[in-house]
Amino acid sequence: MKSLFYLFSLGAMTAAPALAQDIPRDLRDMVGARAGQAESELVRRGYRNVRGEKGDDRSYTYWWNDDRRECVTIATMDGRYSSITATTPPDCRQSGSNSSRERRGYSDQDGAARDRRPDRPNYGSLDSTRLQRECRMEASESFDRRPGELFVNAPIRQPNGYIVQGWYEQTRDKRSRFFNCRFDQDGAFINLY
Repeated sequence: MKSLFYLFSLGAMTAAPALAQDIPRDLRDMVGARAGQAESELVRRGYRNVRGEKGDDRSYTYWWNDDRRECVTIATMDGRYSSITATTPPDCRQSGSNSSRERRGYSDQDGAARDRRPDRPNYGSLDSTRLQRECRMEASESFDRRPGELFVNAPIRQPNGYIVQGWYEQTRDKRSRFFNCRFDQDGAFINLY
């Protein structure tokens, strides 16, 4: 029985950081907040409400931050924010995925200028959050799920690129469905399997 407890504890400790990575750093304290009171705080932090939709047991609102060019999905259940998930700009009816740092022309940490070719995405050093968002978006389209229903882990470096592992709960049998997104060495999406 003790070993089962330790196994469960270890699983809980390793899963929590993966889920925390999906929440933008400036909004982590908002999970669990009362929805009506928290909206003004979101506006104060630079977000604006773009749209909303109703689910079976919760509602979803999409918030856009112009300065960061970042979209988040907030799930509200029983009057409180149950989850806040970073998602892609198109979910907030925005185009492009360049961060404000890229738009302003900052250079990499080593001072080298970033590659500006229009045919190649410009990531500087690998942006793990971007890979997670892109994987979530691809899985959302493939599995007909809302981005907020999908969970993804940090990218895993492979000899020929990166793998992002993810999962979602199937509604009928309450079992987890797992998937992987494969990216090349430059971070370009290859496929979902």
